[in-house]
Amino acid sequence: MKGIPPVLLAALFFAAPLVLVFGLYALLTRGRRRLIAEIRERAEERGWKFGRQSWLGDPTALRIEGWGSASKWILKSGGAGEHRRGWSAELSLRFPTLAGEVDLAVFPRDQHDRLKIFSPRISPEAQAKLAALSGTAASVLGFLREAQEFPAGVPEFDATYRVMALPTRVTASPVDAALAQRLLHWPADAIKPHSVIAWRDPFGLHVQVRLPSTPNWPTVAYFVAVAEDFARHLPPPVGGSEPHGFVDGLVARLLGS
Repeated sequence: MKGIPPVLLAALFFAAPLVLVFGLYALLTRGRRRLIAEIRERAEERGWKFGRQSWLGDPTALRIEGWGSASKWILKSGGAGEHRRGWSAELSLRFPTLAGEVDLAVFPRDQHDRLKIFSPRISPEAQAKLAALSGTAASVLGFLREAQEFPAGVPEFDATYRVMALPTRVTASPVDAALAQRLLHWPADAIKPHSVIAWRDPFGLHVQVRLPSTPNWPTVAYFVAVAEDFARHLPPPVGGSEPHGFVDGLVARLLGS
């Protein structure tokens, strides 16, 4: 080691672990980065605006803005942080222009009992105080109290999911038999989701799929098509879409990032 300046030795000593860490990171995420690169290429071919959310520290975190027959939408993708009951990635699509009062929701049937605890019979005074803090939270409480189930009419789907809506807003299920079949049966080259969730609130119409692995392009393309189909068949929103309350203001800023 004679002849090597001490400064260079010190630099090599501290740089070696960093080179190892970044090398392993590049190697372990190579497959996921390749999938995201394909999504970017195909999305831009359709004229969609692609962006990365690198500040999240997740190579699969992306943001796509697109325009379809239903409305403008924003899609985000990222990891779940941990493997949670069979899913480790998520695609979330939001239609901002379809925002309104909470009037419908689709969620796995096993979540219904857990949602019940959030719908207590609170006094009008308490609900008014809650609305001042978060208009969305107050709207959710009202929805959970008044909503009724509207089955899709497909036994396999109805055994897995619960479709809830306000009877004053709809007379038939927001998910018809054809859409239920599309949600159940994904293309062979797409990643079949662990579960699907959808709802409307003052921030938009939201559709989410939880996936067992990083999404590929066929998964993204099919998901967008199904979400647009769902949006087209819904009644128009009711109520304001502006954030109401301190908490809603913070959420609006996060959704805009």
